[in-house]
Amino acid sequence: MSTEPAKPESAHLVDLVVTVLLILGSIGLAIALFFGVFLWDTTGSHAFGFFLGVFVPPVLTVIGVIGGIVALRRRRLAFIYPLAGIVLSLIAWWIAAALATS
Repeated sequence: MSTEPAKPESAHLVDLVVTVLLILGSIGLAIALFFGVFLWDTTGSHAFGFFLGVFVPPVLTVIGVIGGIVALRRRRLAFIYPLAGIVLSLIAWWIAAALATS
């Protein structure tokens, strides 16, 4: 017996739709950030900023997507994971841009 109250089906459907949209958006953003690195790092002199800008946002996106899928599978609140992946990817990319252009 579960002591957890059942979540209404409509709330789960809304969470599913929002999570899928955020997952698709985060994948598109990760691709845009990946190619955006090549716009501000034309000299290649800042290797750490380039590495941070190229690899960290896609990794954070993959972690957010996997977290969202696992949470959906367990019927937990899932939209938080891809949203956190988006925010952390943007922060990491911003830090990378600051390091590479300094």
